[in-house]
Amino acid sequence: MVGRAAERPPLTQVRGTPWLLGVAAATLGAALEAGVSLSFGLTDVDAVVLAASLGILIAVLAGAVGGLWAGLVVAAVGWALNFTLVSDQTWRDIATAPVWLAAAAAAGWVSGLFLAQAAARNDTEERFTALRGTTRDAVVTLDSEGRVTGWSDGAERIFGYTAEDADGVEFAKIVGSGDDGEATRAVLAAARRGEPRAEMEIEHARSDGSIRNVLLAAMPVPEQASSGLGALVVGTDVTELAVSRAARGELQARYDSLAQQLPGATYVHAVGDRSKVSYVSPQVGTMLGYRAEDWVTDEGLFWRLVHEDDRPRVEIELERAGEANSPFVSEYRMLSRNGGIVWVRDESTTLRGAAGEARYVQGYLHDITAEQEARLERERLRTSEKAAVAEAVDRQLKLDLIARATVALSGSFEKDVALRRAAELLTEAFAGWCVIDLVEEKGGTVRALAVRGDVDPVVGAPPAEPAPAAIEVIETGEATASESRLCVPIGARGRILGAITLMADPNGRAFGPDDLTLAEHIALLAGLVIESSRLHQQVQEGADAAHVLTYVADGVFLVDRSGVIRLWNPTMEAITGYDAQRVVGSQAVDAIPEWTTLSDRIPIGGAEPVSPGTLPLETEFGERWVSVSGVEFFDGTVYALRDQTETRRLEQLKADFVATASHELRTPLAAVYGAAQTLRRHDFALDESGRERFVSLIVDEAERLGRIVNDILLANQLDVGNLELRTDVFDPTDLVERVAEAARAHAPSSISIEVESEVPTRSVASDRDRIRQVLVNLVENAIKYSPEGGRIDVGVAPSDRMVRFYVRDEGLGIPEDERDRIFEKFYRLDPNMTAGIGGTGLGLYICNELVRRLGGRIWVEANDERGSTFSFVIPAASKPAARPLLHEVFDNSGA
Repeated sequence: MVGRAAERPPLTQVRGTPWLLGVAAATLGAALEAGVSLSFGLTDVDAVVLAASLGILIAVLAGAVGGLWAGLVVAAVGWALNFTLVSDQTWRDIATAPVWLAAAAAAGWVSGLFLAQAAARNDTEERFTALRGTTRDAVVTLDSEGRVTGWSDGAERIFGYTAEDADGVEFAKIVGSGDDGEATRAVLAAARRGEPRAEMEIEHARSDGSIRNVLLAAMPVPEQASSGLGALVVGTDVTELAVSRAARGELQARYDSLAQQLPGATYVHAVGDRSKVSYVSPQVGTMLGYRAEDWVTDEGLFWRLVHEDDRPRVEIELERAGEANSPFVSEYRMLSRNGGIVWVRDESTTLRGAAGEARYVQGYLHDITAEQEARLERERLRTSEKAAVAEAVDRQLKLDLIARATVALSGSFEKDVALRRAAELLTEAFAGWCVIDLVEEKGGTVRALAVRGDVDPVVGAPPAEPAPAAIEVIETGEATASESRLCVPIGARGRILGAITLMADPNGRAFGPDDLTLAEHIALLAGLVIESSRLHQQVQEGADAAHVLTYVADGVFLVDRSGVIRLWNPTMEAITGYDAQRVVGSQAVDAIPEWTTLSDRIPIGGAEPVSPGTLPLETEFGERWVSVSGVEFFDGTVYALRDQTETRRLEQLKADFVATASHELRTPLAAVYGAAQTLRRHDFALDESGRERFVSLIVDEAERLGRIVNDILLANQLDVGNLELRTDVFDPTDLVERVAEAARAHAPSSISIEVESEVPTRSVASDRDRIRQVLVNLVENAIKYSPEGGRIDVGVAPSDRMVRFYVRDEGLGIPEDERDRIFEKFYRLDPNMTAGIGGTGLGLYICNELVRRLGGRIWVEANDERGSTFSFVIPAASKPAARPLLHEVFDNSGA
């Protein structure tokens, strides 16, 4: 039947809302009454009785459909219209009004009863259908004979039979077990008799052979098809509950057996109420003389047996354990039935359910009377012994303690070691605890150490943070004393450095006035040790800092808050040329040029580091570029700088080289590209000489590109040390002649190239191709820097055990201040090409590196009139080289 409520026709749905049906019936009835009255009233037909009869019939129908009030409304409307439009308006017509109303009311009352019964039946049917479709329990309907008429999904799941298998079968035969369904029939009979608890738990054998425990509950329901009584049966699967009950019974039996074998007494009581004991093992009778039944029945027995002196403490401990949700552990005295005192150790904990809720408290009582008596006796003997000897040795002990503490405190610059040893001596002598709190450099107070004597490590232990009493002593500088605690300030040089707190041993003697004097003396020694340790640390840190700053690679200087330089390390002297003796103690604005402007541009950091800035700095050696940053602290600002002059110059040279190389490469590339594009054109014809001229231009510019690229590659090989050199023995004069001959082929007509050689010239043992490359570079430079023409001499001459090669020109010359730098990488004499002279700045650098790697030296000198002379020397060979018989064809590959 699940889903039938959703499938009702519209009329049935309207019946579910009586007020809507009543309004509809009243409206329609009134309209019909108006129609009848108008029909008979506007004609000449004399049919008063017929009109009244039709009106009463319409009112009865409205009452039957819409209910009592709808019928009365329609009857009133119909009578009023009939009386006004149809009747003769006599007293007889007025007397018919009650007839109209009575007929409509009777029809409405009967209809209301019928609709109420139908609504109740539909509601019951819908609820039952919803119950069968949603519950996991078995829901079964039976007829008066006990046969199945309805079978839910839960019934199929629990009993193991489908609805088709169970339909029309006697329910007792389906669910019956060993008693052939008698138990089930008894439940159904009890339900028909109306008994309040018609239910029973049975063991049901499912169709697959498995056994399930099912709780059956039944109630009578009337049958719809007859006047007999059927039954509604609800079955709940309680198999797991039955298994749990069996397991719980077994566990209870094991628990009872174990509890009876323990030497102490176990108990169970309600949460938060120790007096309500629900279980106690029989051992309690042997321990205290009261039976287990007495504890369960007499709620106030426990508190009456707790000793009156221990009762408040036990109550507080129980309350704290409950609030902290922690186990309860306590030792106290109880009164036995015979009047004796029994010491017990009571341990209990709260047991909780699966959801974390507190269920009950379970505990254990153990008789510790003998143990407690032995401990009390031991403590009594120890107290007596201490009292007997304390008077005799107290003074000697204090004198010895002062001597040993003095040695301990003055024997080391390590304050932590000295203070701990002194604290250990104090705890060994007469204190249970010795706590030392010290004032930090920033003003806070910290716990330096806490040393325990011969006392319980838990009971009476001091907190991890300085106590308020110790902080008060540090702030006021006044000692405080009591029988259990001494707190004295630690001072030195008029400052309070901390406090020493001594706590008495709970089992020892109380502190007296002599003890306060002793503690103040130890505090005075401790203050001296702390101050000495701080001074020693400052001296050591200063020495370490000075040692580090002496050898650090960066320049470091300190400017205090008044602007005076307090530190100037040797690296600063090397960078600036300013001597530390002259600078230290001077104002920074006087010692460092333009310091006011520079200080505003230097990045300053604090807790977070900052990136250094690169700034120019005037020094004794001229302007230097330095990378500098500062760190500010409470004494001033520390500046660290590094000389970046060479790095900056190299970066500038690299930038110039990139620009120059780009220009040098762009020019021949443009010429080659233009000539190639011209040769590809078809719009005009070139003669053979013109084509040859363009091809020659491409070859020349390609050779120029090759020389530039070779220079760059060779410079890179020299940088990485990947250049291979060989050794040949050759005639230097022959080499000079070949270089001059090759240079004449490319030189302008305004330049003449001559060879000079002093005979005899010794042979050279070196890499012939590399020396030739150096000579070619020097000759090309001479041609390049002689824009107005002139003579260039290429020569060779002996020089001790060396052979000197030279190239002399009449060109622009080299200024004296530039002669030391022209052999640097990327350096060009005319970087902006104001004279129209290009170049990559690698030629002379390559010459210098090649000559150096061949064991020689290169330099430049100014001529008397104009121009320059480049010379380099190469080691001579031990024997002369043979003159070549044939003239070798000159190869331009090394140019």
